Amino acid sequence: MRPLPRAVHIVTAVLLVNMLVAAVTVPQWVFVVLFAAAPVLMIWLTVSVLRDRSVPMRDLPESNEWGYQDRDDLRPR
Repeated sequence: MRPLPRAVHIVTAVLLVNMLVAAVTVPQWVFVVLFAAAPVLMIWLTVSVLRDRSVPMRDLPESNEWGYQDRDDLRPR
């Protein structure tokens, strides 16, 4: 199994810390820091997963620009 990007591990750890903080009594600034960091972490996670090239992508064959939409057995009924 291929390793996940580092951002996945860090964002997951911050999420676990966030859940732990919700269960215990901590200073107010901890909530503020976690809340403020969440958008930055989500953007970083999204960008790092989209840029991850460890899984090879294949191009569709010629005249299959629409992927599987041209297959009759996969069309919605």
